[in-house]
Amino acid sequence: MAQHPSSIGQKLQVLITADTELRSVRIIVHGRMTSVNLHGLDLVVRRAGALAPGSDVVLDLSGAQAWESIRDDVSTTAFVVRLATTMGACAPLNLRVVPPHYLQP
Repeated sequence: MAQHPSSIGQKLQVLITADTELRSVRIIVHGRMTSVNLHGLDLVVRRAGALAPGSDVVLDLSGAQAWESIRDDVSTTAFVVRLATTMGACAPLNLRVVPPHYLQP
């Protein structure tokens, strides 16, 4: 299967950890974030929130790089707004985003 040209070299490495009581979930991301692979992070955050409703979810992007042009898309508010429509009647998502390193175009 052929890869989309914009995805070559743009894979993210994701590690998800949780405490034993599922009170907190940490999603650690490495790699280069783009508008193409950002949707994949939405899915990971949504699943983590659904796995442990009401838990604190930390999306740690400090090990990732992102273009300055998507700065607004990787804020806590942007994630919460995008996920609000897909989380339905689940408990509110207690999300905190640790920002990535930004690259200049």
